[in-house]
Amino acid sequence: MNIEQNLEKLLRPLKETAIETARLLKNLGARVDAFSLELARDVGAVARDAQALRDAAVSTTGTIKRATPRAAKLAQAGAAILARHRWLRLASAARGDLALREEDHRDLARRTAQAAAQLRGGIAKLGQLASSRPDLIGPIWASELALLQDDVPPIEAAGIRLRIEAELGRKVEDVFATFDDVPLAAASLAQVHAATLPDGTRVVVKVQVPGIEDVIEADIAALRTLASALGEVPGLDLPTLADELSRALATELDYLAEADALWTFGGTGVLVPRPIPEASSARVLTMSRIDGDKLVPSLQRMAPAARDQLLADLVSEVAAQILVRGHVHADPHPGNFLVTPEGKLALLDFGCTLSLSRAERAAYARLVLAIAGGNTDAAAKELAQLGFVADAPEQLVEVTASLIGAMRPGTSVAELDWEAAFREQLAHAKELGGLTIPRSFVLLGRVLASVAGLLATYKPNIQIHPLIMRHLAAAIA
Repeated sequence: MNIEQNLEKLLRPLKETAIETARLLKNLGARVDAFSLELARDVGAVARDAQALRDAAVSTTGTIKRATPRAAKLAQAGAAILARHRWLRLASAARGDLALREEDHRDLARRTAQAAAQLRGGIAKLGQLASSRPDLIGPIWASELALLQDDVPPIEAAGIRLRIEAELGRKVEDVFATFDDVPLAAASLAQVHAATLPDGTRVVVKVQVPGIEDVIEADIAALRTLASALGEVPGLDLPTLADELSRALATELDYLAEADALWTFGGTGVLVPRPIPEASSARVLTMSRIDGDKLVPSLQRMAPAARDQLLADLVSEVAAQILVRGHVHADPHPGNFLVTPEGKLALLDFGCTLSLSRAERAAYARLVLAIAGGNTDAAAKELAQLGFVADAPEQLVEVTASLIGAMRPGTSVAELDWEAAFREQLAHAKELGGLTIPRSFVLLGRVLASVAGLLATYKPNIQIHPLIMRHLAAAIA
């Protein structure tokens, strides 16, 4: 079957959904005429986007051929969720209410999380990122997608053991004194098992999911094809986003690099596991075990003062990584944090990291200070130096100011209207044209988004500026 035939099969569920939607709308009658028009326009937009994707794929060779089966799975899952969304909207219209109920949103969110968990790969990683922004997607969607942080269906123990033995060249029993076949956590790209070394040292073993390399390669190809098909979107630099997210996903599969990152981050403001080189490889990473509870449950049961202090420690640590050390953990979703019994933060999963040069760190520091001081000319200069480009530089400064507004002196996280801040960011971003962003900001933006999501959810009684001021000073010293 050639590419065009595969893509026609890929688009068939969308066409069938559109036909069924039209039939149901006709039966509902005149009282939903306005809704019918809105939905017809929606279906038309979906069809146009799908055709653009098809045209881009047909004109592309190489990786798209490998991506087509994966793309078909993605389209099938997406079409099923889209059809469910259509049905729930129709049911609401029949009741005379065009808004979905909370239970409808939960139903859609749960189906989306389940589909992403089954698909794994880049789709599950995007779901993890979205789950850390309840201020943007709402608490219902965030709570359901949060299951993707470490609640993905596990791989059978036999497959995991074969992977370990193929990588290390030894039987599992020869490497570990004990190995628990029930995983501590199963994630999109790997799962983690408890074990002990022959000397009794308690460790965790991170094992790459067999075959995930091909899944990631297909997701990367689909992401690049989608960026090509959509063209320029105001407020988004899709080619840079696709390239850098693709690089980050590929890097997460290299456990030798992750082991090096563990040594780099060791001895900093948070606890970090120690790698065990003799029991590790490019696809198996054995590390010392850190005991603790997950971040979100810990935050939920803490007294307000203790919660505020823990989030202040997290903000200070992330600022130190970005501004002082230049080594940034670039996947800080809540599932990658633990809180020890002593109340200290531990950071896990260093598969995705970002390195910032001294010049970049200084420029970001000067940018924050310029925005805080209301110096738009200086802010525009620093944005240009970092590699941000837009047709209207003054609009780019406004977007940046809304993004880092919480860092201004005197601004309390607890009192900030996060929803209004997001609306302002979105409004400014839609006005941007000809946007180009530096590669570093793709991952850095993900870091800031994850931290902002936690702050918007728990609204600690802290001010960010005093926490990061010494780091700003160190960066420009």
